[in-house]
Amino acid sequence: MTMTPLQLKVEPLTHEAWATFGHVIQGAEDSSAVPRGIAVNKISHTTRLGHKFNRLAPITSSYPASSSSSSTPEADKAVTSISLARIGPVPELKFGTSFEVRMLERHAASSQAFIPLNTSGDEWTSWNGEKGLKGQEQTPGGMLVMGALSGEDDKPDLNSLRVFLSSPSQGLSYNEGVWHHSVLSFNYADYAIVDTQITTDSSLKVDCEILRRKVGEEAPFAVVEVPMIQ
Repeated sequence: MTMTPLQLKVEPLTHEAWATFGHVIQGAEDSSAVPRGIAVNKISHTTRLGHKFNRLAPITSSYPASSSSSSTPEADKAVTSISLARIGPVPELKFGTSFEVRMLERHAASSQAFIPLNTSGDEWTSWNGEKGLKGQEQTPGGMLVMGALSGEDDKPDLNSLRVFLSSPSQGLSYNEGVWHHSVLSFNYADYAIVDTQITTDSSLKVDCEILRRKVGEEAPFAVVEVPMIQ
């Protein structure tokens, strides 16, 4: 029997709304507008007063130690690092349309952060040879992000699934074990990734566990109504 998928609306990404799943990595023009508990320091040695927003997201990992009776890889093989993902837009993802959620993944033993990087234009080519990313002018940018907690069966509890739209100035982190979709970018963009893994290809389940639902064979986890952003 084919189950009717969840129909979900997209929410704005805020510190409060995302707190169940992780942390939002974002500054504020008004430093007093940040959530309570975030320490803000003034940077006054520049011509324009700046601010440092401290400890926006923790970097955590809980890889288990191996034992003679366990095949779990040793915790000391896990490496915390900064990687970079250069992402193109997802063809099925467009503003003002619906999007089928057909995959969810989690990193059971590590938090994972995605931080958008400012992308340069072609004007920098003569300086460092770096060509600007194409397609920047085509869409408002940002990511579609989602989070779900595990149920009693250790699978995604779809009743907890929520979907958010991040702006190009927002990064975010997922807590350990939070189910989420892989990166869903609306345009070409670079993202710094901060996480802890044993492998570099996510080939171990403890690094990354992925669930998929095939088109034509299974109903999606959810169908998301993506808003129109002008």
